[in-house]
Amino acid sequence: MMNLLDAQPVFTKKKNGNYVMEIDNNFFDIDEEVKTVMLALSQAENYTQASNLYNEYTQEIYSEEDFTFYSNELLKRFDLKNKKKSFLLFEKILIPEKTAGKISQMIGFLFYPPLFWAAFISLALFSVYNIFFDINTGNYGNFSVSIIYTFALYFVTIIFHEFGHVAACRKFTGKNGGIGFGIYILYPVFYSNISAVWHATKQQKVIANLAGIYMQLWFVLAFYFIGAYIGNDFFVAFSKVLVFMCFVQILPFIRSDGYWLLSDLTGVANLLEKSGDKVNAFLKNPISFFRSKNHSHYFLFSYGIFNLFFVLSFSYYEIRYNYVAILDYPFYAWGLVRQFIGGDWHKIEFDVKYFSVMLFYYIIYSYGKQLFQKIFGKKPQ
Repeated sequence: MMNLLDAQPVFTKKKNGNYVMEIDNNFFDIDEEVKTVMLALSQAENYTQASNLYNEYTQEIYSEEDFTFYSNELLKRFDLKNKKKSFLLFEKILIPEKTAGKISQMIGFLFYPPLFWAAFISLALFSVYNIFFDINTGNYGNFSVSIIYTFALYFVTIIFHEFGHVAACRKFTGKNGGIGFGIYILYPVFYSNISAVWHATKQQKVIANLAGIYMQLWFVLAFYFIGAYIGNDFFVAFSKVLVFMCFVQILPFIRSDGYWLLSDLTGVANLLEKSGDKVNAFLKNPISFFRSKNHSHYFLFSYGIFNLFFVLSFSYYEIRYNYVAILDYPFYAWGLVRQFIGGDWHKIEFDVKYFSVMLFYYIIYSYGKQLFQKIFGKKPQ
């Protein structure tokens, strides 16, 4: 039997009395009244049945016409038929939902909250020691590492990163999605579908967001001690590279783990877009902007300003102190491509100083694209 929603919603009650509604892979924060309307629609084949059910649930007397108008306006707000476009330019599921769930169950015990927090804090402190206090750190200030070996090892850690997200989501909600591959702007990325974590508590959401980095920090510890024990400088150096990559992922300025973490902590979706709108509103009319008494209004503005300050400060530092590497990077990258095409993969090495340069070029591309859209009113092809 098909209902008026063409789908069956799932409701999870929150501490504030509202509900998380999951319907057709979309998630909404709703109140008791909206839940009652959606429940009636989900159990009826027509609006006569739905309005009768609604009146029965609420002990009210609404006409079918009034109920139909109200429910249609509500469904327009949810816009269920308009699928939101992913921020990924390309995406492909590599590990299906069931397979990902079965594999992730083997590491689910790592996300028992007391164990997780004790281990995560310890691993984070060790990573700080690894970068700033290890007596050998100075010897790796400008080191090169085999790009093939580095990517091979990093691939292993990033797969466990995604399984970490899936394992935490499955532990707290009993549900999970698959693991896939996509293109974000110009960069290849792996991703995991943990949208079911919407049903979890705030602490559980935080653990699920940190789960990927948490798994990689275990590898930081393992590679450091393996390298130190057998005297392999590459493993020790790679552990430091991995710490840097975890740091980049926790920054809340790009759509990575840190961004989703901040979004879940504050309960604000689409942080980048909304904060950018607030900054633009301030620039257009500063006096009117500060008349608002909404705390979320000022949080989004602060995030937008801090985001802009971080980007400008980082870009200034790179241009001021790393301009030689910035100018050299296109030639360096072309040299890597030529080596790759030539088949000398094991000889390909990547200089770690270019990590920050890659981030600089990403920022230039990202903000350049936004500027292009604002000037010409369309997306660049």
